Amino acid sequence: MEIKNLSVDIIIPVYNCRNFIDRCLKSILDQKCQEKLRIILVDDGSTDGSSKIVDNYADNFQNIIAIHKKNGGLSSARNAGMNRIKGDYFTFIDPDDWVEKSYFDKAIRQLKKNHVDILMVPYIRYYDNAKIKHFVFGNKTVYFDKGQSRSIVLKRLYGLADNELSNPLTVDNLSPVWSKFYKTERFSKIRFTDKTEIYSEDLWFNIKCFIIADSSEFFNRTFYYYFKGNKSSIVHTFDKNMLKEYKNLYQRMLGIIDSNELDQTFRNNLRNRIILNELSILRNVTSARESFSFKKKKIKEIIYDPIFNLSFKNFNLKKLPISYRCFYLACKYHISFLIYIILILGEKYKEKINQ
Repeated sequence: MEIKNLSVDIIIPVYNCRNFIDRCLKSILDQKCQEKLRIILVDDGSTDGSSKIVDNYADNFQNIIAIHKKNGGLSSARNAGMNRIKGDYFTFIDPDDWVEKSYFDKAIRQLKKNHVDILMVPYIRYYDNAKIKHFVFGNKTVYFDKGQSRSIVLKRLYGLADNELSNPLTVDNLSPVWSKFYKTERFSKIRFTDKTEIYSEDLWFNIKCFIIADSSEFFNRTFYYYFKGNKSSIVHTFDKNMLKEYKNLYQRMLGIIDSNELDQTFRNNLRNRIILNELSILRNVTSARESFSFKKKKIKEIIYDPIFNLSFKNFNLKKLPISYRCFYLACKYHISFLIYIILILGEKYKEKINQ
């Protein structure tokens, strides 16, 4: 396949992002390889004027198409975009994010070399006052064959292992679907599962892709910009079903292990993920705009859930940094008041370290 014939569809779900969408689209339209790119804008029932912006771009650029639909959430919007893909590869960009200059030129050239099923690139977590680069597999290009795509990449999606636990915040660094290119002929039939069913629809989509991938590659020469400034308030909206959604995800992940006869290390990584995700589930409670008595009750419901009690039995707390070790010890031994204090103090510290 010659590079001039290798095309990429870019799916961008749009919902109430009029202050950011121009920056996102400009970063794509500034790329030199416009003839290889097709931008699919999916307006998911925006009410802030984003719909008109989407139409204006579609009217003025031949390689942009606009889809308007009733609000159905992120997974629904992405699925609507996938229904329209035609290119050799497809990728996703969130409307408040952007890509660096030559992002697509470089990625397409790399795809031409090995024709991998999935190409992964590093990303920059962009704050108002800081930028943090994330190289999941180190600052080098790494090729993974079919076996390695399972034994290394898929396993890393399942969770952290051994010394990786020394940096627990990286548990989901590989989970997003943005910063990845998927081969259309291999993955076009896969769809996103709605968040009302599972938590982390990106992670589940990637697991379904990597379990059937014949090859993949981490390419370190270009960057996706993940903008954190517009996402900081999300955690303050209490999700009463978060634990249930996570447990549904874990059940599906176990199903993949069983149906594909994956080895015990996948279960070990999933166990580690379950423990580490307890932090996010508890933060969902302590950051919510609810009364203290409500938070106290919910914290106890979570930490006494059998899924955590079972997972802690074989979890090596010594691999964690001391601050996380203290927190998860409090979770293991059900010290709810200490958990609350740690998380409240942690939110203040988190703002300083940009996490």
